[in-house]
Amino acid sequence: MLGIRRVAVGATALLLLSAAWATAEAPPHVLPAGTAVVFVADGHLDAMPREGTTLVVHLRDPLVLDGTVVAPAGNRARLLVNYPTGPGAPHTPAVVLDRFVIQPGLMPVRPDRPIGLPIETGETIAARTQADVDHIGERYSIRVPFPFPLSGDRPAAYYTATPARTAPPHALMPAGHRTGPPTPLPTVAPTPAGSPASAAEGTPAPASPSPSP
Repeated sequence: MLGIRRVAVGATALLLLSAAWATAEAPPHVLPAGTAVVFVADGHLDAMPREGTTLVVHLRDPLVLDGTVVAPAGNRARLLVNYPTGPGAPHTPAVVLDRFVIQPGLMPVRPDRPIGLPIETGETIAARTQADVDHIGERYSIRVPFPFPLSGDRPAAYYTATPARTAPPHALMPAGHRTGPPTPLPTVAPTPAGSPASAAEGTPAPASPSPSP
């Protein structure tokens, strides 16, 4: 009987382990942030374009992760012209590279160097991706890393957190709902004998004259 129970327990454990192996996802594959990309200008930009002027650019080479093209050659992005604002800011245009959409979504990119003007048709712009592309199972997703590295240090074992203190219930109740003995009403202090007030109190009021017959 004991041997049958052991066999049943072992078979159950084997089935659970097999189910865990079947449902476990494959380890992620990553196209890391900082991957080099090159864009090609599809038009011309003057040396002093107006605020908000845009220019379409396209990806020169495809982005491939695990044999899947996540961004084909020709994938579009744009250049956007901005002018710095604020006191003392130079009236010099700044060109931003954005709107680069790949298969998983919007991918932030940054040029390797400031984009100079003018820009001629066919001019290339070297840039780098600013997020990771994760491949887990059949899913591709964009993951923006932290702007700073996280430390793996553990907190000191001897550190004890200060316990939080909760205010007593009566401190949070309105004045009209507090429990306890009522506040005594103020009383009038006795007036010493012989004082003008006591004399006035002890003097009877004059009687009103009776009407004449």
